[in-house]
Amino acid sequence: MRTLSWAGLVLVLCAALVGIPAVAMPANPASAPLGVVLQAERAQVGVDITSNGATIYEGDRLETMYDGNLRARLGGSQMYLRPGTSTEVHGLSNGFSASLLRGSVIASSPEGQTFQLLANGATIRPAGTQATVAQVTWVNANELLLTSTRGAIEVLLGDEVKTIEAGSSYRMETQDEDAGPGPQGQQQGSGPAPVHTGRRRRALFFLIGGAIAAGTGIGIWRVLLSPSGP
Repeated sequence: MRTLSWAGLVLVLCAALVGIPAVAMPANPASAPLGVVLQAERAQVGVDITSNGATIYEGDRLETMYDGNLRARLGGSQMYLRPGTSTEVHGLSNGFSASLLRGSVIASSPEGQTFQLLANGATIRPAGTQATVAQVTWVNANELLLTSTRGAIEVLLGDEVKTIEAGSSYRMETQDEDAGPGPQGQQQGSGPAPVHTGRRRRALFFLIGGAIAAGTGIGIWRVLLSPSGP
């Protein structure tokens, strides 16, 4: 009788131990490292003030104070945050993606790597596989400043695609439009005006200071692609 009781107790304990790992495992295990901070001054990763050598993870928010800066290596590419900048970073199979929430960011990728910067509904990325350096500045919810200092970049917004050649700088303005034909296209007496059920955004590009952008971009390129940094 005692033998049967002991055997039953062992079975209960075994069942309990088998269930422990499933309960103890975190629901969202930590993501793999995405990159590393190369240079930081009055900046933070997530909610923590960061410093040189700090690890960057998938989905981290990188921010600089209005007198700070941050430079990060993300895979083979790099990103530099100017003062007063906030971004959220994610990994790509051959580079990184960053959502620009405010401020100004410079992104660089060597040949064969890539990046994409997301702002105001637009996607800015290298036009090919060549080494590329680009700067995107968020002005407001309807305006961006775009500069390509090495390699051409593409700007995608809805079904619009604009290529910006190296050495060019553009101001990009976006505006909302009604989807579908407007009431102007309706003939008089044909009934009530159609109800528009959606809106789309279109982009307007204005060339600014292309020659100046090309000249200043050389220094940016050397800084971003330096293995150890200044």
